[in-house]
Amino acid sequence: MTSAFERKWIFFGLLFLSGCVSLPKDQQTENLLSPPSVTTSIDRSMESGFFSIGDWPKQNWWEIFGSSELNSLISIALDKNPTIQSIEKRVEYAKQTAKVVRSRLFPLLFFDADETWQYLSKNGLYRTFNPKIPLNANLVDLTLSFTYEFDFWGKNRHLFNAALGESKAEEAESAGVELITTTAIAQAYFALKTNLVRQRLYQDLFEVRRAFFELEGHLQDKALLSRLSPLLSEERLLEAEKLVFSIETEVETDKHLINILLGRGPDEPLNIEATLPQALETLTIPDNLSLDLLARRPDLMAQIWRVEALAHEVGAAKADFYPNINLTALLGLESINFSHLFRAQSKTAALLPAIHLPIFTAGAIRANIRAKKALFDQAVYDYNDLLLKSASEVADLLVLAKSIFEQKSAQDLIIEAAQTRYDLVLLRQQSGLDNLLSQYLAEEEWILKALDDVSLLYNQYLAAIKLTKALGGGYQSEYSVPLKKERQ
Repeated sequence: MTSAFERKWIFFGLLFLSGCVSLPKDQQTENLLSPPSVTTSIDRSMESGFFSIGDWPKQNWWEIFGSSELNSLISIALDKNPTIQSIEKRVEYAKQTAKVVRSRLFPLLFFDADETWQYLSKNGLYRTFNPKIPLNANLVDLTLSFTYEFDFWGKNRHLFNAALGESKAEEAESAGVELITTTAIAQAYFALKTNLVRQRLYQDLFEVRRAFFELEGHLQDKALLSRLSPLLSEERLLEAEKLVFSIETEVETDKHLINILLGRGPDEPLNIEATLPQALETLTIPDNLSLDLLARRPDLMAQIWRVEALAHEVGAAKADFYPNINLTALLGLESINFSHLFRAQSKTAALLPAIHLPIFTAGAIRANIRAKKALFDQAVYDYNDLLLKSASEVADLLVLAKSIFEQKSAQDLIIEAAQTRYDLVLLRQQSGLDNLLSQYLAEEEWILKALDDVSLLYNQYLAAIKLTKALGGGYQSEYSVPLKKERQ
């Protein structure tokens, strides 16, 4: 009999060995980078007056543009987009896989019932020693089996936590796919709106140049102009016509892209108005951006959960050094005669404890641990790379957005000046102080400036969308960050 003192030391010994197989937290985080700072980029952006400190993007971030068309398109995409539907099934698969792995932590109970008919040879083994057994044997077996693996070393717990981590990583990936899809729709939507406006302006440009060319043709017919000037006007008219043709292609391509993102055929009708909503006057920079970026970006959270999962796989691999202890028990009824099956004499039972201890594996266990550790280190370095790129992306977008807003502010003044000049030329022409050619040239110049303005307005939308995407697009992990290195 084992004394109470001996049982106590055995218990503490098992606890000690169990703790040895996990990967310590300091080893898990020793190579992790702390969140990089983008304070300097934020300070420089704030000086421009086009940014303000505020909250992180909302979950329905696209509503900041105040476009019911965009809201409707994204609502359809979230429900019908095939990529989103596919990633949702991946998440479901990962969750169910984690539940399968979790089942190893519990005792398992099975019931088996089978019936076997067999014609026994009179001179065979069974009837030689049991001549009373009938030639036609009908064996009925009802068995209740119990099996349990004692998880002293935490192997199954580590495998469950690894599967759980992968499931959480897939959830973050799903949020990332939704973010990519919604931002792609927003970009395609504003590209289409911009091209519809540009299409109208190109048509206006074509009409102005055609009127200019026709007027110069009349002047040439009356010998008031040489042949050279109408030739140049005709060339510029053909260039405008080419722009009209090219923008039609871009408009149709944008429609096809939006339809595909919505999970529809490319030729489905899209009723999009050829007007642009008012651009955002300022962009919001969240407070504590550097510290909270990890939990706000789904790609970073997905990677950190994969690091966590691989850390548990290392722990599970270490457990292979220790004994594997299993207990199996059987209880049932067995009879060659169904009428005797439920009698006490038909009962059968078995108890099968088993222990498996690796003695010599030719280095396989150690190599498996090193392989898992290598995968863990690779995932850590991939996370570090992604973290640096994420911070760089935010900093670059702050610089880009600042430049675009400054250019748009200057372009507004240019448009205002071009409009004033055109109004003056029109007034002079109506007063007989200027000719119609000057009016056409002033109108053409205004159209060209308007085209530049529309392009910059689109770039403003694009900067807002890309910055929102870089900030996670309203995503916030519902789980606490498993591994995180604080800034030194």
